[in-house]
Amino acid sequence: MRRLFAMSVAIALAAGCRDHEADQLAKIRDAVCKCSSASCGEAAMKAIPQDEHERSRRTQQVAREMLDCMAKLYDAGRPSTDPDAATGSDSATP
Repeated sequence: MRRLFAMSVAIALAAGCRDHEADQLAKIRDAVCKCSSASCGEAAMKAIPQDEHERSRRTQQVAREMLDCMAKLYDAGRPSTDPDAATGSDSATP
């Protein structure tokens, strides 16, 4: 019984270490998603650790969500190329 308890504690501690990395990325993701400009998002992403870590499904999911937020920021900052888009003047009224 003690061995089973010791093994379950060891597994929980090991899982906690991996979850720490995902939690750290989740905090960075939250900061990126709160930004209103791409430069703000890029600055927040500089906090991502550059050393190699084991990738898990959770860290990959968080990274995907972070990149989705960055894509939205880049799209919002891109000027429209639609010639029919409203320009703010009413000169196009017939």
